[in-house]
Amino acid sequence: MPPAIRRIATVTCAALLLQTAPAHAEDREIETLRSLIETPESAAGLVSESFAKAVPTAQLTAILQSLHDKAGAVTAITEDDEGYLIRAEAGDIPAEIELDASGKITGLFFHPFQPSGGGIEDTLADIAALPGTVSYLVIAEGETLHEKNAETPLAVGSTFKLGVLKVLMDDIEASKRRWSDVETLRPEDLSLPSGKLQTFPPGSPFTLHTLAALMISESDNTATDMLMRILGPERVATALGLDDVLTTRALFTLKADPALAERYRTADGAERAELLAEISDAPLPAARDASGHAIEGVEWYLSTETLCRLSGDVKAADIFAINKGPVRSWQYVAYKGGSEPGVLNLTAALTGEDGRGYCISVTVNSDDEIDEATVAGAFAALASQLKASR
Repeated sequence: MPPAIRRIATVTCAALLLQTAPAHAEDREIETLRSLIETPESAAGLVSESFAKAVPTAQLTAILQSLHDKAGAVTAITEDDEGYLIRAEAGDIPAEIELDASGKITGLFFHPFQPSGGGIEDTLADIAALPGTVSYLVIAEGETLHEKNAETPLAVGSTFKLGVLKVLMDDIEASKRRWSDVETLRPEDLSLPSGKLQTFPPGSPFTLHTLAALMISESDNTATDMLMRILGPERVATALGLDDVLTTRALFTLKADPALAERYRTADGAERAELLAEISDAPLPAARDASGHAIEGVEWYLSTETLCRLSGDVKAADIFAINKGPVRSWQYVAYKGGSEPGVLNLTAALTGEDGRGYCISVTVNSDDEIDEATVAGAFAALASQLKASR
C-alpha cells in the first residue's frame, strides 16, 4: 500500500544536493521550470548526469509532456515557502527543483496538477463523478460542510495506519511508553514494500518515534506491523472501530493465495482469528504474487467520517511534518494516504492561519484502474479552495 502521492506525476533524484545558492538562483530555477513544461523535449539537456542515471530521459519526457498537455501555456511562475507554483492556462502545478552550480537539475518534484476554474462544489462534483464508489467529507471545526457517503465504510489501504498511531499516542499520553523507547525488529515483522525496513536484519533497534515516522511519511509496512505487534492488533482494531484488523503482512499473504483470501472473506470472527493464526508463520510471499487488484472483503474498511476523527486525534504528532502529501499553503497539515489497485484514499487534517481546524477525506473504490493523479489533483484543488473560502 504505497502512499499514492509518492507515485503521482513525480520525478525525484535519490538525494537532493545541499549547496550554497548562487546569485539569481531563483531566476535560473524559474527559467528551467518554464522550459521543462513548455518544451518537454528539452529535458535531456537540462538534467545533471546523476539525475539522468536515476530517471530515464524517456520517463521524464513523458511526465513533462503529460503536464504540458494538461496545463497548456505557462502564464507565470511564483516562489513560495514550499517551492514554486507554475501557473498555466488550464491550472497550476506546484513544483520543487534543485540545480547544481552549472545550472543542471539534480532534484525535481512535481505535485499533482490542479485544474483552474470553478469552486468547491465543482471540484466535489468532479470527485463524485469518478468511476466506482466514492466517499468524501469536508469539515470545519467539527461541522460538516460537504459530504457524500461519509458514513459508508470503504477500503482505504494504508490510511488505516492512523489507527495504529492513535493507539501509540494514547499510550504515550498515559505515560505507558515514550517516543524514545527502543524496540527490536523480529522476523515475523517483515512485510513487503512500501517502505525500507524490510531490508534491515532482524534484531535491528528502532525508537517508537522512528517507527511511527516511517509508517506515516513513507507508509512503511514493516514499521507498521512492528508497531501493531508491540501495541496489540486488538487495540488497533478497537481504535478503528473494527472487530478485527489485518497486518500488512497478512494482507499480502491472503492476496497471494486466492483460496486463503476466500476463506478469510467468508469467515466469521472466530474463524478469521483461527485463519490469521494459521498464516502467521507462513513465508512472506513474493511481491509479484501479492500486487494484484484489491480483493473485496480483504482490506481495511473505514468511513471518511472515521478517518477525519482519527486524523484529528493524532494531528499533533510532529511526524506529519515529513510528508504533507499534495496539500500546500496551510498553516499545518497532517496527511496520510493509502492505495492498492482499485483502492485510493487521501485524508488531511488542516489548520488555518486563524487556528481553526479542518479535515478533508476522499476515498475511491473501483473495479477498474483509478486515475490517482486526477484524484490527487482534485484533492489538492479542494484544499486550496477551502482555504480561499475561509
